[in-house]
Amino acid sequence: MNFFEKIKIKKEIKKKFSQLFINAKVNHKSDKIILLEFNQWTFNHIAASYVCDVLAKKCKARIDAYPGYQLMQSDLDQNFLQKLLWQVGNFFSLKTFGIHHSFGVKNIFWPKINKQIKTLAVNEFNNYKNIIKSKKDLENYKINGILIGDLIYDSFLKKKMSPTIDIDSTEFMIFFLDSIKLFFFWENYFKKKKISAVVSFHSVYLSALPLRFAIANKVPSYVLNLEKFYNLNNKRIFIGLEYLDYRKIFKSFSKKNKIKYKKFAEKKLTERFNGLLSSDTIYMSKTPYGKINNKSILKKSNKIKILIAPSSFSDSPHCFGNNLFTDHYEWLENLGKISNSTDYDWYIKCHPDFASYFDNTISIVKKYTKKFPNINYLNAKSSHNQLVKEGIDYVLTVYGTIAGEYPFFGINVINASVNHTQAKYNFTVTPKNQKEYIWLIKNLKKPKKINKINEILEHQYMKHEYFDNSWFFNDLNKVKYSINGYINFTRLNMYQYWFNNFDINLHDLKYNSIKKFVDSGNYILVNK
Repeated sequence: MNFFEKIKIKKEIKKKFSQLFINAKVNHKSDKIILLEFNQWTFNHIAASYVCDVLAKKCKARIDAYPGYQLMQSDLDQNFLQKLLWQVGNFFSLKTFGIHHSFGVKNIFWPKINKQIKTLAVNEFNNYKNIIKSKKDLENYKINGILIGDLIYDSFLKKKMSPTIDIDSTEFMIFFLDSIKLFFFWENYFKKKKISAVVSFHSVYLSALPLRFAIANKVPSYVLNLEKFYNLNNKRIFIGLEYLDYRKIFKSFSKKNKIKYKKFAEKKLTERFNGLLSSDTIYMSKTPYGKINNKSILKKSNKIKILIAPSSFSDSPHCFGNNLFTDHYEWLENLGKISNSTDYDWYIKCHPDFASYFDNTISIVKKYTKKFPNINYLNAKSSHNQLVKEGIDYVLTVYGTIAGEYPFFGINVINASVNHTQAKYNFTVTPKNQKEYIWLIKNLKKPKKINKINEILEHQYMKHEYFDNSWFFNDLNKVKYSINGYINFTRLNMYQYWFNNFDINLHDLKYNSIKKFVDSGNYILVNK
């Protein structure tokens, strides 16, 4: 797409938004506010335009937007040039500013840290050494009853692309102080403004701070992404917790439908193991279940064979809440120490997609295996089909998707978190705490095959089919291939796809579906 094509599609999109979404513009003089996270991701603009228009009409409110990337992609305070670019872009409705203005956003503001806020933050920070004595203290850290420690933790990891945190480092303490300043800004903002709803794209990182205040003040708190649309509450402050309802909902189905859904789930799982990618794994560009290599990749021995399946170190380890270990690297460090004192065959394999986007997990894991040489590094492209065939006995993960897959082959999976999608089932093993986990790993025996096929298929159906990824697009996989890859969901290709495929009837259905969901107060939108 050349420069002139980009200009053209932006112009078309702004015109379309201006025609379709008028409720926020009508309410520009209202003192009631729909607070929207501001970013440059094109899909978010499309989806948010619908959601914010529904909310503006319901609440008779205007839309104000804030940058969700503060402290992760930018400093807390803008320098002269940044201020100038922000003001010019905002005033003349340039680029992303213009897109937001076109669907009714009135104010796009940069949080300002005044002297009062700085004083409050410094006073809080002066107790740092007394409050934050460990990483566990950090992830549980609250100010005035509002949990913020997990947001600080994951934001720092993301900003620094770091696998873990040194709480005593000057670098982290500076970041911590800035995070507190941002906290007090939002506390003051919510006290002074009439917030009718918050619409965000994350329930993690510091961009979720307004959500935490909204939830605490019983203000409707929405999070949307490509796959799902959520309404958070004080019992569910994260997205992805619909797994808590899997068993209850499946139990309500008729006997005939239960059989039908399990057969469908088995078909879909089989397709996945045959290397097919679908909308339920939209983020994947490469299947981890590729063809089997003729050359063996596991040692031929009678020892217990363990596969460690790490997640990205910097991609919000606290996305479902706390885990048994404070972060994914802390978990690996403990496994590394155990590997030195046990007579197992240890292996570690990253997801092949880690190499295709900006992530340093693979390089960190390679260094890790040099530190703990008893753990054998497997190429990320190695097929899980081959590992299954060659006889892996146990799979270790924190909360990875792999835990819903290996048990299908009868292979034991041990989770390092109580917060995972299999939590209500018994086909994986979940120790209650870190001490129990370490004891279990140190004392593994040759396992019996898992025989929980009904539970596995029920979980598969609920996770990937009932709670599917069709809240906005019916088939995300089709969209992905049409726009030439997952990465383009955030680029102009997404605008172009939506514009070229616009249908007023589908538009009305989508709008009404969102309105119905907002009125319902339900946790997640399900198109059933």
